Amino acid sequence: MRALCAGLLLLAGCADLPPPTVSSSHWQGRLAVKVYSKPVQAFSANFELDGNPAKGALVLSSPLGTTLARMQWEAGQEGFATLSAGGEQREFGSLQELALKATGADLPVASLFAWLQGQAEEAPGWQVDLGELAAGRIQAQHREEVQSELKIILER
Repeated sequence: MRALCAGLLLLAGCADLPPPTVSSSHWQGRLAVKVYSKPVQAFSANFELDGNPAKGALVLSSPLGTTLARMQWEAGQEGFATLSAGGEQREFGSLQELALKATGADLPVASLFAWLQGQAEEAPGWQVDLGELAAGRIQAQHREEVQSELKIILER
């Protein structure tokens, strides 16, 4: 999936749109992840995110609307988190494991929900910049071990 998504990085457009309200539990837009491993891994995709760290769903799609991956999670369920991509479905014991497998980066998923609501929640090793949230943009960098970057452009 990462190889398929890598080409999307160049295709994702940018739009200045207002961020969602604090009470929002649905977000959509574009995201890009770059992991400075050997070799460097990068991808971007359109996304729709619903829910919270305990129960939710994330769909990644191409600029043409083709679903690349669907992730779902619910606390207390067997196979807490599932990843459906390429006609296959895999189960994971945690949302963190799912995010790592899907993106190649150790994304701070619980903190991501806070960031989307405008809260600069701390996440170990991550530094978030919410300075452009009013324009619908979030940037975060992971500076420990394998360095990573996350960029989000929100749509309304």
